[in-house]
Amino acid sequence: MVGITDVVRSELQNYADRGIFQNFSVAGSGSKNLNFKFNWLTKNSFSLLLNVDKSQLELQNLLPAVPYPSDMDKAFRNFLIGRSDLSVPVHRRLDDKRFTFQVKNRDKNLSVIISFSEEDAAEAAKTTVNLLHEIFNNFLVEGPYQNYMVEFFNEPEE
Repeated sequence: MVGITDVVRSELQNYADRGIFQNFSVAGSGSKNLNFKFNWLTKNSFSLLLNVDKSQLELQNLLPAVPYPSDMDKAFRNFLIGRSDLSVPVHRRLDDKRFTFQVKNRDKNLSVIISFSEEDAAEAAKTTVNLLHEIFNNFLVEGPYQNYMVEFFNEPEE
C-alpha cells in the first residue's frame, strides 16, 4: 500500500519534473511530516508542510504581513470560502465536501490548511497547487493588492 507521504511527494515531484516548480526540495523527519519547498509564480519560495498524522497540507506563511483582523485578512477568508461556491467553474472550484479549508494567521502570516482523507491525498496535493495558483492570479493580481505584490513578492510596479 502506498502511503500519504509517497502519494503527495509523487504529485508534487510531477510538477517539478514538468518544470512548473523550480528549486523543488523535500525535508522532513521520517515519514510523519515533510516540508516541501519550491519556487513558482514569484521569486519567493513556498513552503508546503505535510502532516501525515492529521492528513493535512499547510501552505505555510503564504501571505506575510497581514494583520489580524485586517481588511486583507477578512477578504482572504471570504475569497477562500467563495472558491467553493457553485458559481465557480468546476475545474477551479474547491471541493468542500472532500476537503476542509482553514486559514491560520500567526504573527501576521497567513497560512492555509487543507485537511483530507487518506484516499484523497493525491487530489489534495493537486487542489493545494491549484489553490495557490488561484490565490496569486485571482485574489492578489485581480484584487486591490498591487502594492502588496510589489512590496512582498518583488513584482514590477506596472
